[in-house]
Amino acid sequence: MRFLSLLLFLLFSQNPLQAQSLSIENISANIQSSLHTHIKGQNKAIVQNLYAQTGNKPLWIGKQNKKKMSRLVRALNDPLFNYKNKSFDQKSIKRLFFLLDNGEISAAKQAAVYARLDVILSNSFVRLIRFIVQGDVDWKLVQKKFKALKESDDVKVNWEMSFKSFPNQKQLNAAAINGNIYAYLSSLLPMEERYRKLVTLLKNYRVMDKFPKIKYSNTPLKLGNSSSHVKEVKKRLQISGDYPKNAPVNSKFDETLKRAVITYQKRYLLKVDGKVDKTMAYYLNQPAKKNIQAIITNLDKTKLYPKRFENEHVEVNIPDFNLRYYRNGSKIMKMGIVIGRLDRPTPLFHDTIEYMVVNPTWTIPDNLIKRDLIHVVRDNPMYLEENNIHVFSGKKEIQVTQDMLDPYEKSEKRVPYRFVQFPGDNNALGRIKFMFPNKYAVYLHDTDNKTLLTRRYKLYSSGCMRVDKPFELMDILLENSKKSYSRSDIEKIIETNKPKTIRLRRSVPVHMLYFTVYEEDGLAYFKNDVYLYDTIIEESVAGNKKSTFTIPKNRMISVKKNAQPLSN
Repeated sequence: MRFLSLLLFLLFSQNPLQAQSLSIENISANIQSSLHTHIKGQNKAIVQNLYAQTGNKPLWIGKQNKKKMSRLVRALNDPLFNYKNKSFDQKSIKRLFFLLDNGEISAAKQAAVYARLDVILSNSFVRLIRFIVQGDVDWKLVQKKFKALKESDDVKVNWEMSFKSFPNQKQLNAAAINGNIYAYLSSLLPMEERYRKLVTLLKNYRVMDKFPKIKYSNTPLKLGNSSSHVKEVKKRLQISGDYPKNAPVNSKFDETLKRAVITYQKRYLLKVDGKVDKTMAYYLNQPAKKNIQAIITNLDKTKLYPKRFENEHVEVNIPDFNLRYYRNGSKIMKMGIVIGRLDRPTPLFHDTIEYMVVNPTWTIPDNLIKRDLIHVVRDNPMYLEENNIHVFSGKKEIQVTQDMLDPYEKSEKRVPYRFVQFPGDNNALGRIKFMFPNKYAVYLHDTDNKTLLTRRYKLYSSGCMRVDKPFELMDILLENSKKSYSRSDIEKIIETNKPKTIRLRRSVPVHMLYFTVYEEDGLAYFKNDVYLYDTIIEESVAGNKKSTFTIPKNRMISVKKNAQPLSN
């Protein structure tokens, strides 16, 4: 960077473009020629249009453009915009600077070289903009791999992706001509608050020292222990910021270290007990480059989203197993959720919560009847009665037999009967569901099995999201209801054991997301790539593309053990 700054100084102080051979007219003529010979591909028309606004006059070279060029060169190297350290033709730019500064270009060719330099800088500007807005992930390839998982592993992935077009060129032209480079580029940042935090994390992890190795032991390190291994743990946690920089790095396992261990365990979704066991040692021994790659992949994902979400909205972050409610930029609620199983992932999409249902019924979807219910009823003929599930043919309730169901288990035809679980304490949806009608038939709801919310990996539903504190979520949403309801009103409704719909005066946007890295309350959190989406994205990036994806045999949790019949 200092080298480029020096070149800029020398270039503009020694070559003010006063000689006839370096007149603006001469350079402009060469710019027109350079646009045809040196710019190709999807950016050509954009760069040509940019120069059409200036009459092919140089945008970056010349004394009058010195500050503007300096801003552009700085932006090309700024991790805020170029977090992957992409070249964007900076080698060519440096080389041309060097040749001009050292007098290695003859007077007859200087105008052409200056023109070429100006055009390359413009093209680099456009390339940087394209990277900020669209990134370098082949999202069509990602979707192709998602689709292939249905055939190879019977995993149906639904992720509604929004691809961005190149931004309005009038604003681009204005930024290049007027020189407000940083303000313009900053205006393009996606999910800006999250994005900036991720870039800060990336900077921090890129300068971290090499992590010391932590010895594996069958006996966990805990409060009161004293050994050289404790000292190594302190060093390691000090590097990642969990253990205070000014705290003593000695062999005593003290309260300060215990707090640091607990902080680390929370950040990585480990068992929170303040002890360093084999599992934690494994995580501590992972290289910083793994964190760096995870941060980069999550930055890549921001390209799919707008600059910010609505003033009031709900975010469901799937690999984090948490729901957050935001209002006016502040988080007003956070609670745990159970998400879709590994073989039945929760869809990723956007919608709006329109109403709530107290004492909901559950109409079992056709795919779950075939995949789960027919088999369960075969094993336990009393299952329907025991779980308050009623069967209907049209509007008429009927008694169904196994012979009536068997033909549909492997059939593509819809099962011609409705299976409805009536309201009650054992209803799969619990006592309340939050509705945002969608083609995936998934929603947020209470659960009859609260113990699942205490598990480390909460992957037990067939796609819906079970919330930990449904009535707290309901209380917030009731602020938007058409009628006023107190908690006692809701309790009276529950006692009736009859479904009651409560419509919202103003619907609340809800976003299902997949971010495995985030910063919250001053701490960096790293979550497991439970659905392997990050891995698929990493293998679909320019320079690291793999045409196909295969689910590894060994995963962090067994698909079989994860499976539970008839889970919603």
